[in-house]
Amino acid sequence: MLGLGINTVIDTGWSSSSLLNVIAGSFQARVLADGGEVENMVCLNKNLRDLKTGPDSLLIDRYASPSAAYSLRKLRRDYLGPAIRVRRNDNDEEQDIFFNSDGSLDTASLEAFCAGTDGYVDTWYDQANGNDATQDEPNQPKIYDSSTGVVTENGKPALEFDGSNDYFTKAFTLTNPVSHFVVAQASNTGEFIIDGYNNPNRNSLYKSATDQIRLYNAAGIYQTHIDGTQAVFSSISNGSSSLLAVNGSSVTGTHGTTSMDGVTIGGPGTLSAGYFLDGTIQEVVLYGSDQSTNRTGIETDINDHYNIYT
Repeated sequence: MLGLGINTVIDTGWSSSSLLNVIAGSFQARVLADGGEVENMVCLNKNLRDLKTGPDSLLIDRYASPSAAYSLRKLRRDYLGPAIRVRRNDNDEEQDIFFNSDGSLDTASLEAFCAGTDGYVDTWYDQANGNDATQDEPNQPKIYDSSTGVVTENGKPALEFDGSNDYFTKAFTLTNPVSHFVVAQASNTGEFIIDGYNNPNRNSLYKSATDQIRLYNAAGIYQTHIDGTQAVFSSISNGSSSLLAVNGSSVTGTHGTTSMDGVTIGGPGTLSAGYFLDGTIQEVVLYGSDQSTNRTGIETDINDHYNIYT
């Protein structure tokens, strides 16, 4: 294949992003040896992924089998369902909001439905397995403001959690090892971005101190996160092979193996007052498996869309 010492696609199975990195590196070396130049390795990796899954493939097409995937962008090419179900605050009418053909949230429909009032999210649909996360009034995060329009973070739609009582929760099978990938902005110490279902600190992301984020399951792993900034949080919870990364920069440690049993988004699993998120969330993808070999590829896919770090 391409003269790189790999015989066929079938031989490799294209099982992980690490293989793409190997091929890209070999391709670069071959081009340099022939007197050429490869200007952008990120683009080369993307082109190789497109050879595998097609140029219109999305995150779940490339990195399959998450337990749940919530996002304000489309994550699976064949997913035809809505992104969110929105409630108008003035009359409590509800409407599903879908995706545009380019995979972005249909903000035109959102604006038309919520014009003149605030809009809150009743359901955040799971694009992977139907584990839809729901919430009742008055605990629903905001997606549309009557004065300023669609809630955004870094120019893209976002769910706004008020720091008081907004959250989603959903029970489903999610046992260790667990990997999760989250796009969020958290402002204050003492806030949970996500946690397990109905129990505290089950692979939770928690603002434990000023400019710090903690991943916790019987023991903590800590990484720098500047308060009030949008970030890609990724983690692997797998005993002594555990990891926490912020914008691709990772630290390792040892974790417990207690299962999450589902997810709480925007608050603690116990739903205790005083620990809810004051910030935004745009994407939560949960795997009931160790995604170490795919982590950098998933992070790159997410950052390509949200443009958070370089």
